[in-house]
Amino acid sequence: MSTERGHLQLPWVGQLLASISAPTAAAITAAALSSAVLYRRASRAPSKEEDGPHRPQELLDLIEKGEDIYYFGVGSNLSRTRLENRSVCGKKIHPITMEPCFIRHCRLAFNLRALPPVEPAMGSLEPLPSFYEAEDAKEGHHRTIVKRSDSQALVAFGGSECHGALIKLSAHDYELVFRSEGGDLGRMCSYEEIMVKCIPYDTSKQPVWAVAYRVREHARIAVDACPSRRYMTLIRQGAEELGLEESYRKWLDAHPVQETSRITKSLGKNSIVFNFTLSFALKTRVHMTLQGKMLFLVYVLPTAPRWKRAASEVASIVILLPTACLGVALRGVLEASGRMNPTMKKWIESLD
Repeated sequence: MSTERGHLQLPWVGQLLASISAPTAAAITAAALSSAVLYRRASRAPSKEEDGPHRPQELLDLIEKGEDIYYFGVGSNLSRTRLENRSVCGKKIHPITMEPCFIRHCRLAFNLRALPPVEPAMGSLEPLPSFYEAEDAKEGHHRTIVKRSDSQALVAFGGSECHGALIKLSAHDYELVFRSEGGDLGRMCSYEEIMVKCIPYDTSKQPVWAVAYRVREHARIAVDACPSRRYMTLIRQGAEELGLEESYRKWLDAHPVQETSRITKSLGKNSIVFNFTLSFALKTRVHMTLQGKMLFLVYVLPTAPRWKRAASEVASIVILLPTACLGVALRGVLEASGRMNPTMKKWIESLD
């Protein structure tokens, strides 16, 4: 075992991949998908959210009237360019205004379960304990339903606030943003909309109520994971572009990020191709949820001892291998036929 650029190198992995035949890979994948079907049937009883998360009535009224909507952006949506080009249907999003602001009693959380170790977690807004008790937060409780959680930060920002982008959108463009975040996936949607009071940096302007995205319970991890270097770079660039407070940008710069070896990153990319294609075809993410939970069972932070990171990487490779094998074949067919989704292709390329 050797190291290169700080990554664990596993030279025998290439031989392992070459030794696995297509029928074997297919059999492993079939077993995994069968497990996913069983998991879906037994995972949980029907709930009141079968058709998706609760949407704030105030927001629904604005959409029905076709009025402009304020949206609080964190994560990659701090960047205007990223926001303008994130629509899943190819239509460009046109922000009416976009300015820096902050929200009290909330934090930027990396608690949306994703695909470790390539993309361990994505960002969201998470209420702090003070959110449920502070006087200036009580009005928000009447505007939306926010259940208390015990979600914990990996590295907390010094202040009890979250900085981000206050974005004014048309009702139509807001719905494009909502869909790009999985809003049309029904009960499998990972985010819920909550109403929060945004305070603009420009002190001549009054606070406004905006929609923010919080991770739903079924997709939320108890303690934040490390974001990937790719994802954190987007956040840091967006924060600088927007002109967020210097202390907040320094916190982002110091936050640990997840590094992965080339082989694991390659397996992860091809697994994503297969998983997302199957999700669009079957209108379900149950297979991704199952694989994600398995990967989190063996996930360790980049600060863990070397032997733990090595064991975690080997286990991750074993879990990713079946869908990655099929992803390689599927990716070749889609690219050869010109049917690769442009958004997926761009996202996959960004993982390099």
